[in-house]
Amino acid sequence: MGIEEVTKTARTRLCIESGERSWLKDARYTARDIANDTLRLKQQGYNKTEIQREVDRDDFLRNNKCAVVGKALQAWDSYKELLNWWYDQDDTNVGKPSPPATDKKGAYPLVMAHSEGYRLTYNDETDRLRFRVSPKPYKKVRGHLRGRQEDLNLIEAALTEEEWSLGQAELLYRDGVYYLHVTVKTEVQVPEPEDADTLVGVDINERNIALTALNRETMDTLGTLVLDYGSVKAERQRYHTITKRCQEHGQHSIHNQLGEKEERYTEWILHRLSRVVVEFAQQFSNPVIVFEDLSGIRDAIKYGTYMNRRLHKLPFHKFEQQVRYKAMWNQIPCETVESPYNSKSCSCCGHRGYRQGRRFRCTNDSCAVQQDHADRNASVNVAWRSWAKHAGVDVESVNYRTRKTQPFVRKVSLSGSGRSVNRPSSSREIASRGVLTT
Repeated sequence: MGIEEVTKTARTRLCIESGERSWLKDARYTARDIANDTLRLKQQGYNKTEIQREVDRDDFLRNNKCAVVGKALQAWDSYKELLNWWYDQDDTNVGKPSPPATDKKGAYPLVMAHSEGYRLTYNDETDRLRFRVSPKPYKKVRGHLRGRQEDLNLIEAALTEEEWSLGQAELLYRDGVYYLHVTVKTEVQVPEPEDADTLVGVDINERNIALTALNRETMDTLGTLVLDYGSVKAERQRYHTITKRCQEHGQHSIHNQLGEKEERYTEWILHRLSRVVVEFAQQFSNPVIVFEDLSGIRDAIKYGTYMNRRLHKLPFHKFEQQVRYKAMWNQIPCETVESPYNSKSCSCCGHRGYRQGRRFRCTNDSCAVQQDHADRNASVNVAWRSWAKHAGVDVESVNYRTRKTQPFVRKVSLSGSGRSVNRPSSSREIASRGVLTT
């Protein structure tokens, strides 16, 4: 077992009892000005130390300033990473990423460090979590927190237990209510992947995420689930068309706003999907979540301008990272395996077949499975490669799998609006659909 540091965000509401709400509003607008100045100076070649000195404000806490600058620089680093990818493309005439805007008007999340920008305490007599926020020097806003019990329990644990701690927090405002998103840190013991009893193979592609759980000892299928998120592709194409027209007409401010909406929408879908993956794995004994090693996949994809834009912008890495940190928090290990021919090999006999759309056909006449859902078939191969990796089996030299048949695919569609004909009400209910019962 290895000890890993994990983080989680507790989302709470502020019930203000003393202090002025206008102080919070002013601080959020000042944070926006600091973020704009940070991005503008970064474009001019200033380093972080120089930026910290240039954006200093007398009416703003320096610790809060440092946190806001750090958040803005993270946005700049993400833009540079996307820009480097764009430069590597064959066709760079369209779709060039735009730098973060430096002229945004609205308020900005107030980023604060614990015990400096904000402080939380637990009151035994009232059984409440108290907060103190310092939006300006010598001006404090106080009150208590409300929210889901699980979020409040996380914060209480961070305040009362030695192995827990509080990190940065963000103050946000929505529909007349102030929210405080608090980062909670702790250390957990994560088992080694080779000690897992259940192998959960994950196959990620443009439309689906396929999950299959196999028993390591018998290689029997314990569950299989396909999550369809085709709405993401449709929304991304719609945003691309709109933003491209905005660029052509010089409407850069609208283009930046739409880009943020697309990013928030995709982020919401990814968080929802990653919760389902972890909750699916939690239903089995001592699981390990297995991903394909997709490093270098962007260099291997050469389908032309249209397909390259669609496939290269898919957030495979971001989704995997979200699953990993959620899994680590729940003491579930993750690992990667090689990806060659996972989608073209039969998960029953190992014979090379072919896929047509979402259907995989095995060309081996003696195989017990003539066809299967292509993505589910690939997820079985991912899990099988994990078994072979730790069993010392050469995948290329062994053309045999122990599995004979697979059960019917349990498929759930996730729509952008959060509504679907066959969509259960929670991610845990979605995950439970893939568990096989007798």
